[in-house]
Amino acid sequence: MKTMQKVRTRILLPVVSATVIFSVLLFLIAGSTINKMVERNLDRIARSKIADISISQKRIANKMLGQAALFSQSKAVQDAYATAYQGDIKNAGDSQMEAARGELRSYFASIGKGYKAVSGGSAFRIHFHVPPARSLLRLWKTKQNISDDLSSFRNTVATISKGNHDPITGIEIGRGGFAIRGIAPVIADNDKYLGSVEVLSSYDPLVKYSISNDKEYIAVFMNKEFLSIATKLQDATQNPVVGDQFVFVSSTDAAITEPILTTALLDQGKSGIAKSKVDNYSITVFPIKDFSEKQIGVMAFVYDASEMYATLAKIKLVTSGWAPMMAF
Repeated sequence: MKTMQKVRTRILLPVVSATVIFSVLLFLIAGSTINKMVERNLDRIARSKIADISISQKRIANKMLGQAALFSQSKAVQDAYATAYQGDIKNAGDSQMEAARGELRSYFASIGKGYKAVSGGSAFRIHFHVPPARSLLRLWKTKQNISDDLSSFRNTVATISKGNHDPITGIEIGRGGFAIRGIAPVIADNDKYLGSVEVLSSYDPLVKYSISNDKEYIAVFMNKEFLSIATKLQDATQNPVVGDQFVFVSSTDAAITEPILTTALLDQGKSGIAKSKVDNYSITVFPIKDFSEKQIGVMAFVYDASEMYATLAKIKLVTSGWAPMMAF
């Protein structure tokens, strides 16, 4: 009897050992393979989100340009510019410039009223300029009575006044931070360049509508060097400086994004796509570039992968054979 037990032991021991070794190897191989699948899926989600945001940004910019172009050659706008040019367009307080502002306000009164009626009360954000970079009228500024100089920070306006006066679309930092702009030239019948007209959108709708579900979060940061321009972001209680490099602009859920976004990771995102993982959050940071492709900030896309990782853990157990053993 003892002899038979020894024989069985000798036979079973290698089998059990082989089974254990096989299970461990299967666990390791399956775990590695499934891990890679999850990481590839998370990478796909992040890259798809970056592409969607880029497409949405271009769509908004082109929409702004389309609206600007509608008015750039209208007779009322041309007549207002003719009035402005009867005076000194370089003089901030010139009376003819003020007269031109009056003509534009009169023309856009009904248009602005109609726009507010369908936009929840938002003002039509259209801005007229004279060369090389001076504001003629911000339509939403009802008390503007001077043509202030924009040359120190409005590169789009300065750029369109040069060369062929080609239309411009894209992001540019203004007093309120990031804005998506479309700028069209105002050309007289004799082909003389008179100035430009732009329609602009806040950056907030792009962020808000880029969120597809409750697992996604987006945070936006501006390079600190532009804080002197973005005067409306200078309240540190609302827009704190992060690591002396960035200014917090907005987040779809700051309680989630703030604790997991480090200055080091944001810095990596200035030059390209940077990835990280904190707990069950997959983080992707990438640059925000202006109309000239200059890096001016970073955006962080955070994805809550808790469900993925929980499913991954279950699959590992089942695949390795440990789950039935543990249940037994």
